[in-house]
Amino acid sequence: MQPFSRVPITAGGDNGAVTRIRGSYRTGRARAEEILAAAQELFIAEGYGATSLRGIAAAVGISHPALLRYFPTKGDVLTALVRKLDVQASAWLDGSGDSDSTVPGPGDIARRSQATPGWVELFTALLGEATSPEHPGHELMLGRRHAGLALVQRLLAPFSPDDDSARVEALRLAALWDGLQILSLYFPGEIDLPGHLDAYAEEIEAHGVPRSRLPTARSADEGPAEGGAARSRRRVVIEAAARRYALSGYYGASMRSVAEEAGVSLAALIHIAPTKEALLHLVVSELFAENLEDSLDWMMSWMSSIGDRPRWLNAAQVVLLCEATVPSHPAHDALRARLAAGREVARASLEGSGVADDVARPVADGLVALALGSIVGWMYDGWEADPAVVLGDTVTRVLRQP
Repeated sequence: MQPFSRVPITAGGDNGAVTRIRGSYRTGRARAEEILAAAQELFIAEGYGATSLRGIAAAVGISHPALLRYFPTKGDVLTALVRKLDVQASAWLDGSGDSDSTVPGPGDIARRSQATPGWVELFTALLGEATSPEHPGHELMLGRRHAGLALVQRLLAPFSPDDDSARVEALRLAALWDGLQILSLYFPGEIDLPGHLDAYAEEIEAHGVPRSRLPTARSADEGPAEGGAARSRRRVVIEAAARRYALSGYYGASMRSVAEEAGVSLAALIHIAPTKEALLHLVVSELFAENLEDSLDWMMSWMSSIGDRPRWLNAAQVVLLCEATVPSHPAHDALRARLAAGREVARASLEGSGVADDVARPVADGLVALALGSIVGWMYDGWEADPAVVLGDTVTRVLRQP
């Protein structure tokens, strides 16, 4: 049997990295590549939402209309760039698979991704923003996710008691990986993503996949939040802003669009939050106000109830968490502080149970990562990725303590 730690777990994209090239093919191809290279640097430095087509054009040294000849929308730039990186990844995997001993495992793939400038930053930001079906990258990211899950499920099958268990474990690995990438961007140098994935593969090889059952189909509530007409105008504005962030992120949500969503005048909105950034901080303080210092059990219980909350609320949290990984984002420091608190809660709780510090720290990060990734999975796959099932008995079964 081929060891799970030495199998590829990612699916490559197609070779349609550049689809809109006019004029001379060679000249047009070179120009399109320049545009993608400039866009990649800007997406890394500023985030996808904060980057404009005019900014990309200026970085390349061409006019905005000239750029539009190659890529009519920012979404076209994004999807072309993702496909280009997918093609490069597929070529690397194909070249690494000459024998069983050289086929890359999860940790190897993570190392290669981290060594590719912008890979983790770009895909993490896109991971959050593309949860909205209206986002230009949604179908692309959803397709990549489903192809990857199907491949992982097949690879896990020899270690699993049945198909349901293999499927749940594939969802669990995806959540762990997504969450670790988010943490690695907020805490550079502190999260050993490849090491976590190496340990995961060793766990599967040593103990197999635990028996699990896919959850019963259900969907997240899309209705209004609790309180109805009794809600204060301030609360209505906060919810409206969160809904707009869920659809288009902080940068794509204007003050006017939030006012329209809330059904209030722009003047009334400005009275509650005088600036766009002030509104963001108001929303962040409300969306991430839960007291994570209580206990690890409380935190995991809260994460498991994701499916019981309105989709827009979860979506706003995911989008903000992913786009604010860029240090220049106005919510970066606040969200980093919330994540740091969550990591400390998990670590202290494990140490309080007698787990040694050098073990508690990585296990705690794995727990927080799995919880974060579970929210992302719920946003893409709904009931199938129910966090209550994906999280499971994470301490003893997913991140088994030595």
